[in-house]
Amino acid sequence: MRSRIVLAGLLALWQAPGVPAYHLDSSNTRISFEIERLGLRWFSVDFHDLTGDFALGPEGQGASLTVVVRTDSIDARSPYWNDRLRSAQWLDTARFPEMIFRSTGFSFDGAAHATLQGELTLHGVTRQLALSISDIDCPPASPQGCHFVGRAFLRRSEFGIPHGFWQGGDRVQITVRGE
Repeated sequence: MRSRIVLAGLLALWQAPGVPAYHLDSSNTRISFEIERLGLRWFSVDFHDLTGDFALGPEGQGASLTVVVRTDSIDARSPYWNDRLRSAQWLDTARFPEMIFRSTGFSFDGAAHATLQGELTLHGVTRQLALSISDIDCPPASPQGCHFVGRAFLRRSEFGIPHGFWQGGDRVQITVRGE
């Protein structure tokens, strides 16, 4: 029942003419990376400086998402790790100050799950990335709007980011939580 309400709420948004773009920022959106080593979560970091826009046209046409993240806003809750992650050993934030995601397609898989296809530019490299959207909650007439969780996996090596045993594993999970 809940999934039908969520789908009805999303369809109502899509079918409304002139649906506005929604602005995303660090007050309503959280982006984190979880870096694995030996198949286990090694540590998690957050990015605190981001901007973006999300729009849905009538009947889902014109759906778009663009998010720009300042890479130097990375926060591992440790001054040592913050400096190291900003250095050329990892993100090289002086040379690559932004990480950018731009959507290229959107599809539903049932009422509470969707896949957002797009391109991620990180460390000067652009690659295709699929963001799996779950926990979609769009209560009708809610002043809080919609809530969602998106997850994607990438390999640091595909973006030219150094990795290895002492630098953490190659696999990274990106999590986006928004409202």
